[in-house]
Amino acid sequence: MLSTLIWVAGTLFLAKELVSFLYVFYKGLLRAPKDLTKYGKWAVVTGATDGIGKAISFELARRGCSVVLVSRTQSKLDAVAAELKEAYPKVDVKTEAVDFGNLTKDRLSELEKSLGGLEVGVLFNNVGVSYDFSQWFHELLDSEVEALLKLNVESTTWMTKLVLPGMVNRRAGAIVNQSSAAARFPLPLLAGYSAAKGYIENLTRSCHGEYEAKGIHFQCQSPLWVATPMVFPNSKVPPEKRATLMVPTPKKYARSAVAAIGQDTLISPYWVHEIAIWFGNRLPEFLVVQGILKMHLAVRFNKKCVAKMEEKQKKAQ
Repeated sequence: MLSTLIWVAGTLFLAKELVSFLYVFYKGLLRAPKDLTKYGKWAVVTGATDGIGKAISFELARRGCSVVLVSRTQSKLDAVAAELKEAYPKVDVKTEAVDFGNLTKDRLSELEKSLGGLEVGVLFNNVGVSYDFSQWFHELLDSEVEALLKLNVESTTWMTKLVLPGMVNRRAGAIVNQSSAAARFPLPLLAGYSAAKGYIENLTRSCHGEYEAKGIHFQCQSPLWVATPMVFPNSKVPPEKRATLMVPTPKKYARSAVAAIGQDTLISPYWVHEIAIWFGNRLPEFLVVQGILKMHLAVRFNKKCVAKMEEKQKKAQ
């Protein structure tokens, strides 16, 4: 009898794991995307002038959304807006210059009035910042900790709060918060970044529970590496030329990211990343932590990083 129960339990467990694994392929490669214009005419993208944010903006426009580009520098915003209008002349494009590192109440109020007059259907909170390189938490400057909070936590919080009233009134909307696979596991030597992105995950999951019945879908996207300057800082070749199957170009990643909007609450939209996270979640945590620690220690004591740390410490004195 006991052996039968063990066999049944084992079979059910393996069946559950197989279905879970196959679902990764289905949602990453086979599932049909939603019509995002049903949420509203406009999509707002923060961090929209470089890397993932720029690619997301172009993909949203390709899918028929008019786009509000939000970033710090107006000249970059104007350049990207011109590119976007040339590529997709049928969509409308607006720009908003916002420095989330120095966001004032007055600027937030102006932004609220500007976006309040638009039918915002999608908000993609993409802006964020990580460490310059792997470090112990006590080695971070106060300004670096402040940036982690302002650009990851506060930007997402305020932008979400800003667009929600209009979505609630229309009973339609999709809010996508960009997290990172860094939030899925303990991340020694990137602890502050991991914690900031963990806030994004929990805010998203909790808000989805609050607003699903009101027609608003919250989603947290958690990519691994994408071929951007953030992943390859100071690269001698364009980051996109360093793309691999595991490290897609921003354009390739954006196709998956936008196709996933309105689907799962917590997802790594690029299927290779989702598979890696799927396996990682099934390993003992101590093995994952030790593996990540070893990798980050190698970065921390790389000659270039040691030199950067020495320079940073001199400036801090």
